[in-house]
Amino acid sequence: MTKKDLKGDKILAHFLTCIGKEAYSLLKTLAYPGKPTSLPYAILKELLLNHVKCTSFECRERAKFHKMVRKNDHKVREFILELQKQAAKCNFGDELRL
Repeated sequence: MTKKDLKGDKILAHFLTCIGKEAYSLLKTLAYPGKPTSLPYAILKELLLNHVKCTSFECRERAKFHKMVRKNDHKVREFILELQKQAAKCNFGDELRL
C-alpha cells in the first residue's frame, strides 16, 4: 500500500488503525465533542501535532534573558531591542520596568 493508494476515507481508516490504542484515546479526547471517525485526516493530524508541539517554558526564557550580555561590537540600541524581545517571552508582568 502506497500513499497514492490512500484517499479520503481510506487514509483516515488506515491512520486510525495504525496509531494504536493510546494515541486513539488521546485523539478522542482532543476531538471531543466530535468523533475521530467523523473528522477529516488533516484535522486529526493537526490536533495531534499541536498537542505534542514543544512549548516554550517561562523559566527557560527567563534564564535566557538573564544570561544576555552585550558584546563590544553590538550597538546599544540593538541590544535593548533584543532585551525587549526576550522580555516579552518571559511574562514578567509588573516586575519589568523600563
